[in-house]
Amino acid sequence: MSIAHDTRAERPSAQRDIPVRKLGTVPDVAGDEWIVEGDPIFSHLLATLSAVFPKGEEFFVTSVRRHRDAVRDRPELKGQVKGFIGQEAMHGREHRVLNDRLAELGYNTVRADRTIGQICSFVLKTPPKRLAIAATAAAEHYTGLLGETALVHQPTRTILFGQPAVEPLICWHALEELEHKNVAFDVMVAAGGGYPIRVAGFAVTTGALAGYIVFEWGRSVFEDRRQLTWAHAQRFASNLFRQRLVSFQFLFNAFKYLRPGFHPDDTNTDELVERWRVILADVAQPQGSTTKRVVQLTADPIGADQSPAQQPAADVNNLGGDR
Repeated sequence: MSIAHDTRAERPSAQRDIPVRKLGTVPDVAGDEWIVEGDPIFSHLLATLSAVFPKGEEFFVTSVRRHRDAVRDRPELKGQVKGFIGQEAMHGREHRVLNDRLAELGYNTVRADRTIGQICSFVLKTPPKRLAIAATAAAEHYTGLLGETALVHQPTRTILFGQPAVEPLICWHALEELEHKNVAFDVMVAAGGGYPIRVAGFAVTTGALAGYIVFEWGRSVFEDRRQLTWAHAQRFASNLFRQRLVSFQFLFNAFKYLRPGFHPDDTNTDELVERWRVILADVAQPQGSTTKRVVQLTADPIGADQSPAQQPAADVNNLGGDR
């Protein structure tokens, strides 16, 4: 057994269960205007980010499957790969539902989807073969940070994802990103990916995401410029200050990925995962459940001044109430 395999066996993720669930709500946007109330600028950003996932999830799955031979003799990691593929497939499906709704409202999710598809296709064709899995591992680092931020910081959820039929999607997706945050990284290592390819993958992912977001978000806001008012700019500035999704702290945590010896388990999120598994028990059911999907939830929300770690589990079974 290799030293790398021994090290992995000691990590919290080594025995982590990765269940495949289906979302029990239908992603939707209430009203006929903005995802984020009174803030078209952040609304366009969220639409731009949501547009990443259908083609992005397909890219992640393809990249991992390329190296399935590397995990053939590692049953725990092989099982996690199966869970990873199942979860990512469900994420892509649900975000496509949301993106179709956003397109109906006038957001440029169809155009953005094409852009992401072109980027993913280019990376898959670019040598060396391990570059795609390295880019996927880096992307999973970003989505893990996004997921942790969304689940830990209640104001971010309220400000950016507070719509009753959007918040369950985001929280379910965030939970599962934390459940499988190690998988692509461990597959990369199992396939022989060392520090140089890890850095190359991070550079590709960071550059591609930054370019995509600046281009698509900026273009969408510019095309909507005649609707923008000073009040919208003020609301954006206020939301930018209060949320943590776009912040220097997020970027600082992202670049920890470049530290030699880094592993996604360096930040242990197991307690957060277990708490949110309880919170979302009625929101996302195991695959195969016959529970009917609903449009939104109607139970008590998490308190505005409490994090999940502070809130008694009995009081947070669902998320869909008024803020």
